[in-house]
Amino acid sequence: MAVVILAYLTAALVVAADPRLVAMPRWVSLHLMFLGAASNAIVVYSAHFSETLLHARPAGAWWGIGQLVGLNVGVLGVLVGVDGRFPTLVVAGAVLVAAAVLAGTVRLVRLIRHSLAGRLRVTVWFYVAAAVFLVAGAASGAVLGTGAAGLGHPISEHDAQFLVAFHAHVNVFGWVGLTVLGTLVMLWPAALHTRMPTDAPRLARWVLALCVAGLTLAATTLLVGHPAVAAVGMAVYATGVLLFLRPSVRAARVRRPHDVASWSLAAAIGWLVAALVWDVTALATAGAHVDRVADRLAPLMAVGVVAQVLVGALSFLLPVLLGGGPAAGKRMSIILNRAGTARLFLTNLGALATVLPMPGPVHLAAQVAVAVGLGSFLPVAVAAMTVRRAP
Repeated sequence: MAVVILAYLTAALVVAADPRLVAMPRWVSLHLMFLGAASNAIVVYSAHFSETLLHARPAGAWWGIGQLVGLNVGVLGVLVGVDGRFPTLVVAGAVLVAAAVLAGTVRLVRLIRHSLAGRLRVTVWFYVAAAVFLVAGAASGAVLGTGAAGLGHPISEHDAQFLVAFHAHVNVFGWVGLTVLGTLVMLWPAALHTRMPTDAPRLARWVLALCVAGLTLAATTLLVGHPAVAAVGMAVYATGVLLFLRPSVRAARVRRPHDVASWSLAAAIGWLVAALVWDVTALATAGAHVDRVADRLAPLMAVGVVAQVLVGALSFLLPVLLGGGPAAGKRMSIILNRAGTARLFLTNLGALATVLPMPGPVHLAAQVAVAVGLGSFLPVAVAAMTVRRAP
């Protein structure tokens, strides 16, 4: 599965580096990251973590294969349909993506109902809530992708602006953000090689409630054209994230980040907080130009949060999940941490420079730094997956 995720990341970087390859390079590269790489990682690892936490029997191989085939056929349908202007393909792709995610979500709900394990059950509820927002995101994306609303009536420019903002928020902070927060409840202390704070599961329930309530308010009010009220909703969401930081910071005090996995996850958390602060401020002052919020928000979250969560999670999980024994895991970890400081520095300094008001040449250099910082993880990950077979 890591190969599929890496393939989407590679494609996103290639399209960003050579915009001539597609008709809508910015849109395609962002959706390769969010819809392709992130969604595949969410579907696979949310099922794995849920089965582990709930002590449930893994689903059969054919179930997983069928779900992933449906997901990726849908992803490709959306990408090709939007870039090539094939409305029917866009709708069919969005339906397949939503169906694949909902099928997995129904299974997670059944696992929760039949499981006696309770301490970290809240993590699975994060995944369920995230899936609900994904369905809303898929529906709004289909409308935007086809350029129509309702029964074929043209969508006005004013409505489209607010629908773009709605689409970005439910996908970025719902589908991706809730999954990241739920997973980090357990993955963050694991990556630090320390114990989870005892109150983390209890606080996580409050985090989930605040984030879902806040995002629901924000999404609803964006649909009806009230960005200032949406800012209030995102402030509630941000409160949930700040509550999430309490046990996370305590865990980091016990043992500080020390490798690529933990530092990448720490950077992603920092960028999530920064994105929320910017988003609340931007919504409060957006007025009728709310679509500009999404234009700035999506790249910020793609590089700062999504890409670095994937790098951090894969750096931690590959030695654990691919097997081969302790010796192979150690060899993989060594490779995954090669030039780790330089890669993190390039990625985050470049990301910071791209969001600040800088001259054109500085922005270009920043984009190159991000591409090198993230792109260098791809050969490192391939080398690590290969070396596990060595004697």
